[in-house]
Amino acid sequence: MKDVLIVGFGIAGLSVAKQLELRSRTFDIIADESQDASKVAGGVLNPVALKRYNLAWNAEEFMPQAIDFYSQFNSESGEAFFKSVPVYKLFSSAEDQNNWTVASDQRLLEPFLNPKIQKVTASVQSDFKAGEVLQSHLLSLKSLIEHEKERYIHTSQFISEPLKHAELHISRDEVIYKQGTYKAVVFCEGYGITDNPFFNWLPVYGNKGEYLIFKSVDLKANESIFKAKNFLIPLGNDLYKYGATYSRENLNDLPTEGARVELKDKLSGMINCDFEIVDQVAGVRPTVRDRKPVLGRHPRYKNLYILNGFGSRGVMAAPGLSEQLVDCILQGKDIDQAINLSRFLKFYV
Repeated sequence: MKDVLIVGFGIAGLSVAKQLELRSRTFDIIADESQDASKVAGGVLNPVALKRYNLAWNAEEFMPQAIDFYSQFNSESGEAFFKSVPVYKLFSSAEDQNNWTVASDQRLLEPFLNPKIQKVTASVQSDFKAGEVLQSHLLSLKSLIEHEKERYIHTSQFISEPLKHAELHISRDEVIYKQGTYKAVVFCEGYGITDNPFFNWLPVYGNKGEYLIFKSVDLKANESIFKAKNFLIPLGNDLYKYGATYSRENLNDLPTEGARVELKDKLSGMINCDFEIVDQVAGVRPTVRDRKPVLGRHPRYKNLYILNGFGSRGVMAAPGLSEQLVDCILQGKDIDQAINLSRFLKFYV
C-alpha cells in the first residue's frame, strides 16, 4: 500500500508530490492534463497587488516558503527553473508614483517595495518612471512541470490518463484504484474539480485567462518583468508573454479572438517598438467564492482530500499550503480555518 494517490499535476499536484518526497513517503500521480491552467500561468512570484499597493494575502509567510521550495528544484536538477527577476510597476501618473512612495513606507510593504523611483531603459511607456518590487522571482512553471513529470514517469509513479472517479473503491482504511492501494487520495484538479463527484459541492468557479506570446528584438527586456495594465514577462531569446485576461465565459483552454484583440491593443499602448505575435494560450483558473484557497478532508470520506482554488497566486501559495495539507494527512495537524473546506460545509448535502 502506498501513502497517497495525487490526482492532477499542475502547481498543486507538483507541490504535494514534492512535499511527500521530502518526507520519504510513497505516492503515485494520475493526470491527463485536461485542466492544466498551470502550464499557461505567468509564473511570477510577486508579493504585492500592484493596482492599489496592498500586500497579497499571507505574503509574509508564503514568500520565504516559496523561495526555499522552488530553489530546491534548481539545486537538484542543475536547471534554472526559478530565478530572481525584478518586477517594475510602470506608473500611470504622478499620483500613482506618489501612492507607491507612500506605500513603500508602510511596515508590511517596506520589505517588498523599493522607495527609490526607477528609470526604465527598456522600450516601454515610462513617462512617470517605475517602481521596483523586491524579492520578486520568475518560475518557468511549464518547464518545471514537464521535467518533474518525466522524472516520475521514469520512476513509474506517473499515470498519464484521466481518473475515473466511479472506479475508486473507498473503505475506512484504504482507497483502491485499479491495481493500486492507497492510504489517501489528494485531488489537485484545478477547475476540473467541478466535475468531481466528491467535491463538486464546493463554491469553486472558473476564471479564464489568456496570454499573448510575442517576439520583439528591440524591446530589450529579457531580464525584467514589467507591469502596467498587464504583466510583460520575458521568456528568453527576445520572446515575451503578455497578459492575462479575466473572463467567466468560454471556460475552456481555447484562445479567443476577443482576448487577442484586447491584449494586442493594450500591448501596443505599453511598448514603444515593433512586435510579432507568435502564439496565444489560454487556461481556466480555479477561484473560490471568498477568494481564498480551499483545502482539507472530505466530510464523509476521511481519506479523500483536496487542494484547490489558488486563483492567480498559485506560485506563491502552493508551497506553504501543500505543506499544511500534507502535515494534515500524515500527522493529523489542523488546517487553518480561513482556508479549510469546513467553512463551506453548509453547501454539502
